[in-house]
Amino acid sequence: MKNTSDRVITDPVRLSADEARDLGRRALRSLGLAEEHAQTVVAHLVDAMLCGYPFAGLPRILAIADTPELQDPRTPVSISFETPVSAVVDGGNNPGYVAVHRGAQIAIEKARASGVAIVGVNNTWHSGRNAYYLEKIARAGFIGIHVASGGGMVVPSGATRPALGTNPLAIAVPSDPHPIIFDMGTGATMWGEVVLKAFLGEDFAEDVGLDAMGRPTRSAVEISKGGVLPFGGHKGYGLSFMIQALGLLAGSKRRHGEVFDFGYLFVVFSPDLLMPAGQFKQQLAELVTKIKAMQRQPGVDEIRIPSERSFRERELRTVEGVLLERRVYAALLAMGSA
Repeated sequence: MKNTSDRVITDPVRLSADEARDLGRRALRSLGLAEEHAQTVVAHLVDAMLCGYPFAGLPRILAIADTPELQDPRTPVSISFETPVSAVVDGGNNPGYVAVHRGAQIAIEKARASGVAIVGVNNTWHSGRNAYYLEKIARAGFIGIHVASGGGMVVPSGATRPALGTNPLAIAVPSDPHPIIFDMGTGATMWGEVVLKAFLGEDFAEDVGLDAMGRPTRSAVEISKGGVLPFGGHKGYGLSFMIQALGLLAGSKRRHGEVFDFGYLFVVFSPDLLMPAGQFKQQLAELVTKIKAMQRQPGVDEIRIPSERSFRERELRTVEGVLLERRVYAALLAMGSA
């Protein structure tokens, strides 16, 4: 059976969204997460699966369980610096699913008050899909730009060892009936896909990373010991570097004094700062209509707009349920039963 990431699931378990949330919540609680935090994390993970990104879903709990930071003390998420239009959020060593979620909420609150907000989040890790946060921002009526730096996953062009994060960039604009969101990582593949394939003993279809000796490889296990290559050669590397720099503004160095670390930055503003929001939506609808009406190449059924597939997939999966590899399901079930 296939899901929308084109991975073949040879032995799937089908779960309803509620069953997936309960499975994930119990596994996360077994890791010591508070009930409120477990619910926040699992809502994000199951939504990723509903939108057609299984590697970013419940399998990420296995990565969370292996994260060294999970064993360190955690404190409540708090604001360490603030102005009327900006804030720096101390994630308290909580998972990014919790801390970055709060950062997005603060950005929305400030944008409602002032029309614009810049929010950085640090002292946290593993935040999931940028699109998840930006959808909330765009549905609140704002334009959102979000970048996230990390470390130790992506190999700079010409190097043999990883230093950068997969350093995604995402942009969202309000639209009807759904926001339009573009969300991309600057690595040749996402680290979550490496982790899942390594767990399952799978290889990639092409060389997307280097092994521990700096040699190109398709083996997910070997890539997990080495690093992922940037997408698009020097262009992807350049974009990744600049996102790493913006992560410094979010306070990435604060946690361990290292420039290669997690830093999350939101830039949020109202379309009304430049034109009436209704006018912007009208022009955006015109743009979408004209793009989709263009003559298509042979064999192409439809010209899609960013995030269009994800929203369709969510509607379908909400009814039909999500697919999870049986080995992952068994591992999570065992965690939740311990």
